[in-house]
Amino acid sequence: MTHALSVDLGTTALKAVIADETGRTVASVGEGYPTFGEREGYAEQDPQAWWEAFCRACRQLKDREPDAFEELAFVAFCGQMHTHVYLNAEGVPLRSAITWMDQRSAEIAQELAADHETGPLIKREAANRITPTYTAPNLLWVKRHDPDTWMQTRAVLVAKDYVKYRLTGTMVTDPSEAAGTLLFNVARQEWSAELLDLFAVDKETLPEIAPAGAVIGNITPSAADETGIAAGVPVINGATDNSTAALGAGVTEAGDATLIIGTAGVVSVCSEQPIPDPNDAVVCWNYALPDRWINLGVMQTAGESLNWFRRAFDAQSGGEGEDVFSTYNELVGSVPDGSDGLFFLPYLNGERTPHWDSNARGVFFGAGLGTRKAHFVKAVMEGVAMALRNNAETVEALGQPIGEVRAIGGGLQSRPWLEILSRVLEKPIRLIRSVEPPVRGNIALGRTALGEIGSPRELVRTEHDSEYLEAPGAHGYDARYEVFLELYRQLRPVFEQRARLYRR
Repeated sequence: MTHALSVDLGTTALKAVIADETGRTVASVGEGYPTFGEREGYAEQDPQAWWEAFCRACRQLKDREPDAFEELAFVAFCGQMHTHVYLNAEGVPLRSAITWMDQRSAEIAQELAADHETGPLIKREAANRITPTYTAPNLLWVKRHDPDTWMQTRAVLVAKDYVKYRLTGTMVTDPSEAAGTLLFNVARQEWSAELLDLFAVDKETLPEIAPAGAVIGNITPSAADETGIAAGVPVINGATDNSTAALGAGVTEAGDATLIIGTAGVVSVCSEQPIPDPNDAVVCWNYALPDRWINLGVMQTAGESLNWFRRAFDAQSGGEGEDVFSTYNELVGSVPDGSDGLFFLPYLNGERTPHWDSNARGVFFGAGLGTRKAHFVKAVMEGVAMALRNNAETVEALGQPIGEVRAIGGGLQSRPWLEILSRVLEKPIRLIRSVEPPVRGNIALGRTALGEIGSPRELVRTEHDSEYLEAPGAHGYDARYEVFLELYRQLRPVFEQRARLYRR
């Protein structure tokens, strides 16, 4: 193999990368598409927009790297979970895709969760509680509120699997993606007859299940005409974006974990068996490797917390030659750990795991006459770190200890923030630097599918692309962390009271 095409069909944009056999980027293109909704709480996308974005990206890459593009060994995909499209008998979309952000099925989810029979059934089969994020309650919503679409539906595919279908004519998904439908038995790794019956879904409308590292078809002549990719090039099944990024970062064994600080914050912990959370604080899904599962904690506003601070208090900064985030990195060096008693709850837009509290909001607590701007910046970094520790400890409480944490994401380019995280988590951290983990994950799955390597582990466990930070041990954050947790416990009813005042 020389080069391959890695595709990440994200929530706001598709990213296509020509990569070499180690997963290093040769050329990269991003193409965006809109999210829209005719009513509050709706969040939809046009499946044709995904396809057109993919075709545009391919044409640009072919112009930039014609030789590499002509000799692609395979095309591999990862993408956003849950977002799904309804197809008729000819494979044509019947309506806009319903995304993972959409909340239209909230009442259906609440209805099924509250039922003394269906709630436990869903948890037993899917290993997770029902929420509007999942595909299944939205299928039921379409059946109830858009019966014309439902009557014509012959197939349902999640986003990346739809683009794969356009390329190959085959409908296939993988266990990590299937887990996000809430129609899949996470432990048995198969479509659940009980859940299909509950949601009145015909199994024939769902795609086949295959490992993430499998060839599912080849580029058809018609797809070759539209994309410029040579007909016959193999297409790899792939996995979810989070799962593929974790794999690319080297997460392969029980206890390995990834830490992502992007707009949101994610802690993913690998295990050798499914570990459902009896309290539903964190989720349990299948992983990109066939013999592995992950527990996932997701906080709503991680890197976005610092972005919010910049917009609120430094909106005029960041002009030519000025990097406000570099200034923040310098500022926090003048403040001791604990920010002299200033705390920040990073719940600016509610919180997902482990609280599932849409009413929660951001709070600064403990400001005094000596509090300076630098204290607020460091308190934001510490607050996000403590929220991530809360998620990590929630997973560990299920019986899966965390070993090394592999860190990825834009927020972790801040050295002070990375060091704060190391001290708060009290875990060794390996920062992945010179490769894009989703790309390396895609390439590892593709090379495995073609038989070039025996397992993705052979490629993703290389450590020369990373920097290692030793676990610092007890560092004085434990007592502060307990105050952080108590602040949320005390304020939860106040958050609810506030929400009643401002609810429209």
